[in-house]
Amino acid sequence: MATTSAATAPAEAALDQIAAAATSPTTFAVCKSADVVSTLYVIQNGIGYESNPLMAAVLAHGALPFIGLSYCVYWWIKQLGQPTATLIANAITCPVALHNLLLIP
Repeated sequence: MATTSAATAPAEAALDQIAAAATSPTTFAVCKSADVVSTLYVIQNGIGYESNPLMAAVLAHGALPFIGLSYCVYWWIKQLGQPTATLIANAITCPVALHNLLLIP
């Protein structure tokens, strides 16, 4: 019979919470929103540029198409309903948003 010590139970609960956040569409929505807003801010203030060639091409047509395509990506990931797809999207989007936010003085 396997037993769990009192010390490992909180660690396991924390890992479960991290896994839930990592596969959550809400996490993706927050990170995607932070990515979009921070990207627009960084570009408009001459601090940086859009490094994704597809998004850079869309951004050349203005902020609204950029925001629209970003929303479509969020919608598509949410419609897939696949935790692995959401995990991958979060693993890409959240660090990018953090990078952008760190560029802002």
